[in-house]
Amino acid sequence: MRTLSIDIETYSSVDLAKSGVYRYAEAPDFEILLFGYSVDAGPVQVVDFACGEKIPKEIQQAILDNNVTKWAFNAQFERICLSKHFGIHLEPDSWRCTMVWSAYLGLPLSLEGAAIVTGADKKKLTEGKELIRYFSVPCKPTGANGGRTRNLPEHAPEKWNSFKEYNLRDVEVELSIQAKLQKFPMPEEEWKNYILDQQINDRGIQLDLELVKKAIQCDEKVREELTSRLKELTDLDNPNSVVQMKSWLSENGLETDSLDKASVKALLKEAPEHLSEVLELRQLLAKSSVKKYTAMENAVCTDGRARGLLQFYGANRTGRFAGRLIQVQNLPQNHLSDLEQARCLVRGGHFDTLEILYDSIPGVLSELIRTAFVPKKGYKFIVADFSAIEARVIAWLAGETWRNEVFANGGDIYCASASQMFNVPVEKNGVNGHLRQKGKQAELACIAHNSLVLTDKGLVPIQDITTKHKLWDGEDWVKHDGVISKGEKEVITYGGLTATKDHLVWVKGKSRPIQFGEAATCKAHLIQTGNGRRAIRLGENNKCTEKMECKDESLLCPNTMHRLSQYTVAKFKQLKIWKIKRLPEMLSTKEDTFVATEKTCCRKAALRESKGKELPFIWGKGYKIQFSLSSQCGDMDIEKCRKCTPRFRDGQDRQRRKLRKGQYSFCSKKYKSSQQKNISNPRFQTRKLALCKKCCYKDDIQWHDKRRNYSISRNGSYRTEKELEINPSKVRVYDILNAGKNHRFTVSNVLVHNCGYGGSVGALKAMGALDMGLTEEELKPLVYAWRNANPNIVRLWWDVDRAVKEAVTERCRTETHRIRFEYRSGMLLIWLPSGRQLTYVKPRIGINSFGSEAVTYEGVGATKKWERIESYGPKFVENIVQAISRDILCCAMRKLDEKGFDIVMHVHDEVVLEVPLEVTVTDICTLMNQTPTWAQGLLLRADGYECNFYKKD
Repeated sequence: MRTLSIDIETYSSVDLAKSGVYRYAEAPDFEILLFGYSVDAGPVQVVDFACGEKIPKEIQQAILDNNVTKWAFNAQFERICLSKHFGIHLEPDSWRCTMVWSAYLGLPLSLEGAAIVTGADKKKLTEGKELIRYFSVPCKPTGANGGRTRNLPEHAPEKWNSFKEYNLRDVEVELSIQAKLQKFPMPEEEWKNYILDQQINDRGIQLDLELVKKAIQCDEKVREELTSRLKELTDLDNPNSVVQMKSWLSENGLETDSLDKASVKALLKEAPEHLSEVLELRQLLAKSSVKKYTAMENAVCTDGRARGLLQFYGANRTGRFAGRLIQVQNLPQNHLSDLEQARCLVRGGHFDTLEILYDSIPGVLSELIRTAFVPKKGYKFIVADFSAIEARVIAWLAGETWRNEVFANGGDIYCASASQMFNVPVEKNGVNGHLRQKGKQAELACIAHNSLVLTDKGLVPIQDITTKHKLWDGEDWVKHDGVISKGEKEVITYGGLTATKDHLVWVKGKSRPIQFGEAATCKAHLIQTGNGRRAIRLGENNKCTEKMECKDESLLCPNTMHRLSQYTVAKFKQLKIWKIKRLPEMLSTKEDTFVATEKTCCRKAALRESKGKELPFIWGKGYKIQFSLSSQCGDMDIEKCRKCTPRFRDGQDRQRRKLRKGQYSFCSKKYKSSQQKNISNPRFQTRKLALCKKCCYKDDIQWHDKRRNYSISRNGSYRTEKELEINPSKVRVYDILNAGKNHRFTVSNVLVHNCGYGGSVGALKAMGALDMGLTEEELKPLVYAWRNANPNIVRLWWDVDRAVKEAVTERCRTETHRIRFEYRSGMLLIWLPSGRQLTYVKPRIGINSFGSEAVTYEGVGATKKWERIESYGPKFVENIVQAISRDILCCAMRKLDEKGFDIVMHVHDEVVLEVPLEVTVTDICTLMNQTPTWAQGLLLRADGYECNFYKKD
């Protein structure tokens, strides 16, 4: 006998989904009902334990024999349950898991899903779940069933026979799946990683049950108080009900589509005080992190340790581990300076003192979740993790030299990244320290090509827009026909918007949209129809006069003011070409306004006292201008360019000017103003003037055109044009088809036509860029700056993109940057330097949902269903980098385990060890810093700390 394939059916009163198999098997009423098996892939036999049958002796010996390989789908379940049955712990060394093998090849983690994808589901019974609910879990006592709490075989003999047939067919399906996967064996090294994972799960981690118990009691007390206060404020029967609370907020003038954490945070910025209190209380009441204490109670075993918290190969795109039960992969961070004091107060049940010392009790309980994990008596925790592991891996792969030098010298990658991006020295908490945050944000997210569109569901990345979303067109929420991609095109950034030059945008003073390139060149004011998640209707005046005055005062240039008329100042006229409905009426007026009169800005109000400097001079009619000639000359028609007022500000709002209170006098004669006596005539200089045919809306006039009357250097003309087109580069661009009757929508807060838009700031926002102090306008330049500072990484993205497409198209092997790509038997295999492979099922080149060429493959998508998924170079690189980082973690854990150190948990790139008191942090980090043989040149750094309870240092 070489192999034994097993599938069992069991009964326990403990909820398997909430408590896990370790706690499940400890229930007093736990028992194995059916035992299906196959020897060396032969005929399947079923042993009916519930009816008194026994496992054959040779099968029992095979289960205990480490020389016989045991196979099962989710083998952990069979192994732990059989350990309980035989009363002996079965080590995982001789066990193999078909589910893990399936995950390794990119298949679903469920038996049913893997069977369907591999075509092994022909013999699968569809009524299996119903039979499990009937025989394997307690039943509700009723009059019809005689008040019993469990269904036995004699209660439904026919169902029991079907249950036995179901057990037999499960084994057959598992054997069929194994046969399908034989072409793609899992490396032995990966099976060793699986065995280590099972040992870590078997070991478990100790819980401070007293803290857990008191935290739950404290939470219940606080929730009662919060609920009582909310009922008092709202008169709602159940203020924790989302439907009731949304309805109440609507009745009180605050509309919202959601009450999730992000939505409530946004609402708090605009809600009046009485509604703010309700929202804050609702947010505290809805805090979900304290539910982890309940999860701890459910999962803890009789010896006080929680087991089965990690899922091997839980993320089958990269092979990274996933959290289970308590979900240790997403524990809240702790920031309390007096964490131990707060912990002692909760553990001691001093809830009143806790309320006096801390503002938010739910917040305190959330920060204490990590501290519920403790070492066993006489031991301590050492927590060690890799520093910037993914940044190190991608720099190593791409050959980004400056980044490797930073790591070699022990530098701060976030400071170095910011320094490289902005060409200034950056030190943490030192010179230009504020730029470190921008460097960090760029490091954390730089490959996504997203941008946010204003929809009835909030802000949504453009590639995620579906026909279910309605878009804001400045007047109404409108339907559309979906998103298409236009591939990669050169774009420019202006006024917070990034788009192709020929994209049509709405600007102030125009009844029809104009090309974005023209708008950027002329510094036209883009029409704003959004403010984050809030829609702005065309024609709304969105700022109060006081704020406008304060903001615009700085626009009065202290150096020069061009073309200010001698008699009337700031002629406010409603332009006839304004034909878009409800455009802001801020500038409308019936007559001109003269200086030193009380009529200003079309309304009667006292002028503010300016805090700025005085105007240096006022130009008068007929003022002479001297021109400097250049040896390389082009010509400018003065009369035609007179329509273009000289500009000194760089943005779209540079035209805002405010009348200022002062004592300047005006006379009808030339050169009488005392402020003009010593003013020299201004000169037009090279690189200071853009030469345009008319109002800067057309191409620059060529220098060799001799029919004009002003000469300037060719360098000045061409450089200015280049500077006006801000940050040109190629990105993925998109269209939205037929967005309402007006064919327009709101993106990046401005109104655009539904044609050719592209962006790349969505990932930054998703990772909290705005919450970290960055502004909306900074995000796009930040992405460009990062890419310019890391050209080799950008090259890596698209080298991988080409290699993948070539492998899939030509059905061949390709290689780039230490990574091999191979198409074999309907699979795309990406071979990592460790020898492990990433697998993509049924890849092909096709047209994605955006209309461009892309690689697609089959997998479990965002909907949790098996579907075709689209990908491209940067996304493949993201998977590769995360996968290599995972392999480094596994290598480190294997070394630690070989030296006898007990790993009780690991979170992302962090390892938690339960060690004797004499073990030091250096002992652990020295082992972790050893670079694997397959990653020569990769610089690793592990840091750690000791603690008596788990925490984030």
